[in-house]
Amino acid sequence: MKFPKIFILLSTFNRAYLIEDTLNSIINQTYKNWECIIVDDLSEDETKQLIEKYIKIDQRFSYYLKSDKYRKGLSGSRNYGLDIAFHKNAEYIQFFDDDDIMHPQKLEMQIRPFMENEDLDLTICCYRKFHKKSTIQFDLDKASDGSCNICSDELLRDFYLNRVDLNSPGPLWKAEVLKNYRFCEHLEYAEEREFYLRIFLNETINYRPVDKVLFWYRKHDRAITSNLYGETSRKKESMVLFERTFFREVLTQENAPYFILKSLAKQAVNNSDYRSISDLMEYIKNRLNLLDLRYMKLLAFLFYNRMTKKMVDA
Repeated sequence: MKFPKIFILLSTFNRAYLIEDTLNSIINQTYKNWECIIVDDLSEDETKQLIEKYIKIDQRFSYYLKSDKYRKGLSGSRNYGLDIAFHKNAEYIQFFDDDDIMHPQKLEMQIRPFMENEDLDLTICCYRKFHKKSTIQFDLDKASDGSCNICSDELLRDFYLNRVDLNSPGPLWKAEVLKNYRFCEHLEYAEEREFYLRIFLNETINYRPVDKVLFWYRKHDRAITSNLYGETSRKKESMVLFERTFFREVLTQENAPYFILKSLAKQAVNNSDYRSISDLMEYIKNRLNLLDLRYMKLLAFLFYNRMTKKMVDA
């Protein structure tokens, strides 16, 4: 039986005080055919020295200092990792965060469906949040309390409407699906969401949920998202950019699902920065040949609600 190599793309920045837990959880994987590409976003602490210690222990780890080709931030680090992985002819890709912890059987349980069905593009697992490592129990628990839903018959719709729990450490991807996609390096918020939505919009994804808790998401004050949420202006700027980026992606699709454009219209109308609306409309003027009658009616409705400041009923 063939055991394909899984490339784990681990982005890090100033995590010397936490990353050992993450690296140990990777070393402890029951599935052995993996390679972990660690991209350091120019850390200012002892992260590099700590990782070098692990490389001496296990040469499946490799360390890369981010180059000037990639923008500062998580998206640039992930893009660098993707480029390295594809240079190495990666077959399967697992994104992971430098403060989270894998269940020992995460890779084993998520690669198994691919080995049973070569047409799969993606497997997704459940997760739980934690503050203290001592609370973690490696018991292959199901998220039966409804706190984590990974089942959907339409990923684009349900992911956009927040009906499925999909983040970077949960999915194991067939690399071929990601080959033509990269994260938007100008986004500081929702970059992962925008990345997945583009993929789900453009690709027909064949996926299988693995209904087990296979990683733990650490909650702490120094998390990237915790810092960002505390800076309202940065979050607002990133959300405006998110709207522009994904709106334009939707409008280039001749058969884009009607519901997704309607939902986006609601989001745009309710955004306090109406410059995003005017920018969008300027762009639409040059794309009308791609829009059928349904979209024309929707755009007229959007203009009406923009002027009256009412909410589009999604």
